[in-house]
Amino acid sequence: MEKRIKLPIGVTDFREIISKRCYYIDKTHAISELIEDGSQSILFTRPRRFGKTTFQSMLRAFFDIREDNRDIFDGLEIMEDTVAVENWMNKVPVIYLTLKDVDGLDFDSAFNMLKGKLTSLFQDYDFISVPSDDEEGMIFRNMCKGRATTGDASRSLEILAKLLYKHYGKKVIILIDEYDVPLDKAEKNGYYTEMLSLMRTMLLSVLKDCPYTEKGILTGCLRISKESLFTGLNNLSVHSVTGDEYADAFGFTEAEVAKLLKDAELEDKAGIIQDWYDGYNIGKEHIYTPWDVISYVNRLQVNRDAEPENYWANSSGNDVIRRLIDITDAEVGDDYSSLIEGRSIRKKIIETLTYHNLYSSEENIWSLLLMTGYLTLAGGYNPNGETVLKLPNEEIRYLFASLVDEWFKETVRKSDRKGLFEAIWNVDAEELSSVITSYLFDTISYYDYREDYYHAFLAGLLSGAGYTVKSNRETGSGRADIILLDKRNRQVAIFELKRSESEGKMEEDAKKALRQIEERRYGSDLQGYKRIIRYGVAFYQKEALVKTFPS
Repeated sequence: MEKRIKLPIGVTDFREIISKRCYYIDKTHAISELIEDGSQSILFTRPRRFGKTTFQSMLRAFFDIREDNRDIFDGLEIMEDTVAVENWMNKVPVIYLTLKDVDGLDFDSAFNMLKGKLTSLFQDYDFISVPSDDEEGMIFRNMCKGRATTGDASRSLEILAKLLYKHYGKKVIILIDEYDVPLDKAEKNGYYTEMLSLMRTMLLSVLKDCPYTEKGILTGCLRISKESLFTGLNNLSVHSVTGDEYADAFGFTEAEVAKLLKDAELEDKAGIIQDWYDGYNIGKEHIYTPWDVISYVNRLQVNRDAEPENYWANSSGNDVIRRLIDITDAEVGDDYSSLIEGRSIRKKIIETLTYHNLYSSEENIWSLLLMTGYLTLAGGYNPNGETVLKLPNEEIRYLFASLVDEWFKETVRKSDRKGLFEAIWNVDAEELSSVITSYLFDTISYYDYREDYYHAFLAGLLSGAGYTVKSNRETGSGRADIILLDKRNRQVAIFELKRSESEGKMEEDAKKALRQIEERRYGSDLQGYKRIIRYGVAFYQKEALVKTFPS
């Protein structure tokens, strides 16, 4: 490819993106909106990889009084807002804190991570005048030297805001990126209560009635309930995936992706990118996942024939889907199948959650799937009833299907399949029909019960039990669907599968499968085996019918 644009792969800091002359999709219009927004405390919740860190670092570059960044913003949309530029650009003290790496197996290790970030923050301001003989001065110096206690940390942001206000004579803008990550990690590792107490005190000190704060802007994946974290913070304005305002501030719009593809001379790839990475309905906008689009376009610039990948699955864990799958009751299974097959479902959505009870109910899990980007709105959000949800795109559909396959294989490996294999080797077709049907009812199906679904299902059911499983292996004068080899006892079971159009046609289809095995001489080339058993299997929805005759 002759033309190649430089994309910010792995670069999330706004200034670094611009200074390295990487391709940047202009989101600076949101700065004007934020300046005009009367809310003192604003929370943006978006899924991971939606550009939250780049957004916050953009705000920092625009507002921070210590810098002069006109050259960085040259040519961007915000420069057309002369009032914002004259009154706000690099004229406000800023406290910028990212919490995305605050993690640990226990509270002490997580606090040390947090303390390190706070130390770096305070050291950036070690030039300001600090009283030498009072408690606030002592805490400031402790923070700079990395000797802070949890008590110091809980007051740290308020003290820094106060000192900056005194130094510059201006109120401070507070920027907190990935505010909810410490709580997520704390819940997973068993120190949620301690971390919640610290985070609540630290954040509320600058967000609730703080005389030194001009505006607080937070980003994260979830809206943590006021009762949990933001107790008494009545002035918090929340903009989530269910809202209309700031809909295009995160992620890429259709127009932005179209321009990117035009600039990269990849307009012919618009359809596949839309299928795989579009589909998020936020406000009136159709939003693409930025990380996925950039990653795939970068590959296409090297190889125009590159297939799309599941970048979402590779970017972090997918525990929430596994939690949902593990419920495995009939209703959840049907909903899960409907989603993979492209249909929508109706669920009550709870926007305010706590990490302490995320998985306590099916209702919470569906809400979490929406907030974290695994689902999207299929219509308007209904806060008082059920909301229509769907999978956003092919990438997430593929992820849902592959996780079901993994779950099924793990479940089967842990189960006692003695009855299954006894029925196979005892040539008990009736019992085998019953056993396979039971497994079908216990798993989550998808693909509208297509024949390849049943093929994968039965192959998975037979695998990992000490036998050799051959799938679609060339044998005889054709290709058998599945061959099960018992090398120790020198016996073989050959399965030919059919998908029936109705329950009434199952017997006919099972016999047709048997005739196919015989007519095409499946297994005739298997040397050294004393016994070959042939099975014709017909499937209809969650029913299996097996027919056989001994060799």
